Amino acid sequence: MEQNTVTFLTDLTVALVAATVFGALARAAKITPALGYVLAGVAIGPFTPGYHTSAVSLGGLSELGLILLLFSLGLGFSPRELRAVGAVPMIGNLVLMAGFAAVAWALGMRFGFTHPITLGLAFTLSSTAIGVALLQGFGLLEKRAGHAAVALLIAQDLVAVLILVVTTTPAQALTPMGAAIPLLKAALFVIVALVLGATVLHRIVIGFLRRAPADALVAFCTAIALVAAWLGHVAGLSFEFGAFVAGAVTSEAAGSRMVQSIVAPFRELFVMLFFVSIGTLVDVRTVLLYWPAILTIGMVLAAIRFVSWYGLSRLTRQPTGTAVALGIALLPLGEFNVVLANNSFLAKRLDTQEYATVIGATLLSIVVAALAARVLKPHRRALDAASIQEIQPFTSSPAIVIIGYGRVGRTVAAICARAHIRCAVIETDIDLVRLAQSEGAEAQYGDGADPRVIERGIGPATRVVLSTIPDTKANLALTKRLSHLTNLRIVVRAGRLRQVAALRGAGASDALVPETEGAFSFAESVLAELGVDQERIATLVREQRAAILH
Repeated sequence: MEQNTVTFLTDLTVALVAATVFGALARAAKITPALGYVLAGVAIGPFTPGYHTSAVSLGGLSELGLILLLFSLGLGFSPRELRAVGAVPMIGNLVLMAGFAAVAWALGMRFGFTHPITLGLAFTLSSTAIGVALLQGFGLLEKRAGHAAVALLIAQDLVAVLILVVTTTPAQALTPMGAAIPLLKAALFVIVALVLGATVLHRIVIGFLRRAPADALVAFCTAIALVAAWLGHVAGLSFEFGAFVAGAVTSEAAGSRMVQSIVAPFRELFVMLFFVSIGTLVDVRTVLLYWPAILTIGMVLAAIRFVSWYGLSRLTRQPTGTAVALGIALLPLGEFNVVLANNSFLAKRLDTQEYATVIGATLLSIVVAALAARVLKPHRRALDAASIQEIQPFTSSPAIVIIGYGRVGRTVAAICARAHIRCAVIETDIDLVRLAQSEGAEAQYGDGADPRVIERGIGPATRVVLSTIPDTKANLALTKRLSHLTNLRIVVRAGRLRQVAALRGAGASDALVPETEGAFSFAESVLAELGVDQERIATLVREQRAAILH
């Protein structure tokens, strides 16, 4: 076996083992594993004692990880989602990015840096990979606030692609015309990609996903990303730009969610190696040499970024805990910042000190965000509740009180509205409270797991309390309390069929498992398509329900 192969396999093994160990330690400390991956890279990098990985070994793999990451980000790009966020957050997003660049430029001037403008551009962005992980840790990724934050990150990625085009231009060519040429190339590349994507690629993707064997899908999806990345490079742009555009074009084709799920496991592996490679760039001696600039710029920008994102979140009427979580999630720098720094350094648009400052400040922002998230996570809901006025009795006595305004609660409320039955909603997600109000329901913020909140919402005309929250233990406690205090009909959601009997035994008039009820509806539809009599269908479903429950 050739020595190069041995070195590559050894470096890859050491990197994966180090990432696994440091990632596990980060998870044990309840912080984002991305920080553990970066620290693993520092530990095995060329600037610390011990084993030194080769930059060549990890460089290609981390580049592949970044290509797949940006391809996946492109798959998640949806103009519809960007429009749904609204004008205020999007305009605020662009204003804040410009503000961060201006602050970094001013700090660069203060430290006498040679390229303060490029330095400013390198600090405009937030890390999508880390931001999404933090949102998931806060339990916000599937909520409207999390969707809005992801849309803002995607919008930043779009701006980053343009910045990336400019930063790949060498300093001596950065004239107005020199900067315009790569931007024109990028625009032409996007136009051609959109045309080909809407015609040729669209048909290829749909046809392949329908007919190709499962074991060929991975190679097909990866090939799309790599071919597009290569075409972007051939066009004089960058691998990352081509991969992002390919993902955005593919997202318009049917089956893009399937493509995303296929790429995801491999993307996570290579993205992990990408963060390890970031750590290998951290020269501890250089960081110590330039620590005043790194610490000052890093901490000032971290504070300004957090306060700015928190302020924008509060401006869009997010409660305190959620606003703090969004501020932390959008605080860290990450993958695109490192790419911009590397490209700018190669184009001689950043010198050694400036490059070290960007890398050091990026690492510092990740550390600050990870520690802040660790502190906030247990208190986010309490901060949300404290920032919103305590729930009061509804102004009109509702016939039905619905706890939870997710898909189940929203559907029930809509049907009640059609039947001209007055219902009221109690919900812990402030965005869903506003959605319910916009759809004509009387809704207030409150924790449906707290019986005192429900009791304050019950009026003289209330006849039914419906809890659609998926927490069976909370529903059991609520049922026991209300069944002893009132004569109300209580209908609750069960997580599993075996929990139905316990909920009914505690006093619930009915307990339903939405997934099971959906299965019964599917069965009814299938039997009807086969010509089975409706009465016979009803009997079969009733017998199956009884068999499951008993």
